Amino acid sequence: MGGERPVRHDWVYLGANWAEALRSPLVPDVLAHVTAWRDQGRPFAVARQEPPDPEDDLRLGLTLPDRRHLSMHVALSAVERHLPPPTVQEVRASAPAAWGPALDDVIALGTALDLTVGVFGSLAWQHRSGVPFVRPLSDVDLLFAPARWSDVERLLFGLEAVSRRHSVVRLDGEVLLPDGGAVSWRELALEPERIWVTGPRGARPRTLRELRALFPSES
Repeated sequence: MGGERPVRHDWVYLGANWAEALRSPLVPDVLAHVTAWRDQGRPFAVARQEPPDPEDDLRLGLTLPDRRHLSMHVALSAVERHLPPPTVQEVRASAPAAWGPALDDVIALGTALDLTVGVFGSLAWQHRSGVPFVRPLSDVDLLFAPARWSDVERLLFGLEAVSRRHSVVRLDGEVLLPDGGAVSWRELALEPERIWVTGPRGARPRTLRELRALFPSES
């Protein structure tokens, strides 16, 4: 695999010799599901890495339509190619029609803030695999990577407004931080003193002041 290393929420396609690159053995039931999924040409989601993992390892997840979550630990050499999270524009056609107005407002918000809005979770699985994942009570999990703290504030204000206008679907998701961490946008909007941050490796609570300091200063 060439190019940049896949990161959390990316999607990877495994090569023919993927099983030889397993870092941890899979129980027979999990192995059967993973093999069938891969043989049908479907991708896996990149998961959070563990602190001891070497750089040439990768943690992957497979969510099945019945909501079971399967985990894999492979060498990076197992990856044939990888893709970033799909954008909300890309997944819109895969979403229920009733979600359309809310997604259009999210697209407009991203355009206004010059942000690419990514998607993970059930809607992304449905889009990437072609298998039905979305249910009537499914959330939409969104990804945002604002470059400035002022954009974070505008983003949170806009997401709260969109959520108030559209009760048919719950907008969830994460704000990606400059250091590679991620926080729930809903938790961040509450402005708690401390907030749980999921990093590229592991997760821990951090103060809101620490998060602000990650962004460049603004005059």
